Amino acid sequence: MTPGLRALVAVAAILSPPDARQVNLANPQMMATLDSSKMKGDFVRLAWSPDGSEFYIQTVERDRHGAPRLTRHYLISSTDKEFRGVDQEPPWALKYWQWKSGQWSPAAPAFRIEVHERMETRRAVATPTGGQLARGGPVDPTVGTTVADAAGAADVSQRVKIYSLDLGNQSIGEWMNEPVVPGINFSWSPPPIELIVFAKREGGPLTVLDAAGRKHELSGARAAMLPAWSDDGKRLAWLERKDRKQFALMVADVTVE
Repeated sequence: MTPGLRALVAVAAILSPPDARQVNLANPQMMATLDSSKMKGDFVRLAWSPDGSEFYIQTVERDRHGAPRLTRHYLISSTDKEFRGVDQEPPWALKYWQWKSGQWSPAAPAFRIEVHERMETRRAVATPTGGQLARGGPVDPTVGTTVADAAGAADVSQRVKIYSLDLGNQSIGEWMNEPVVPGINFSWSPPPIELIVFAKREGGPLTVLDAAGRKHELSGARAAMLPAWSDDGKRLAWLERKDRKQFALMVADVTVE
């Protein structure tokens, strides 16, 4: 069986019925190495062109309050693996992002994300002052943190608002004291496939979930961000975090056991 035929058989198996436990990744390949310091900002979008020949990546520079200050746009060729800056987001990337990051599956509106809000109290204990050295006094091993210092350590509490994106009993992401950014950590599969793939916002394994609540952690991705399903449903792309600034654009075939 040729690789192309195997891919078609895999997609057909996903279509009927969609069981997340049968989904796997095969042949992960690195398409490009990305440096957030050179691309100037945080990676916030990854999109496929309809024919799979290009990827769109968006970065955002933020001000000291965390608000977006400057947005940049890049295209990466899937053939020569070179990237170039462009002036704006291509129309096809905007259209892709709309269905990829929507509230419900483009294949099944009843398979939808619910947004829940809750308040929590987060506590941290303030540390003691540290004795004479911390207060600028002489270094004396017999002089340390006193009982009074310890008594001065106080509970510091803060009320925080948490937004949770939930599919049934499964949380696929949380935002604390900040607006939800749809699609940044998940991707719906294209119709007629009824699946979603998600990861932790800071990077983690990819997990596939189906409408029946069955889920499966995919091997081959350890610190994945911005998962993105191809338009034909045959491949997944994501950014694999290597360190604080270095990332790899990865692509893998979707297979079914």
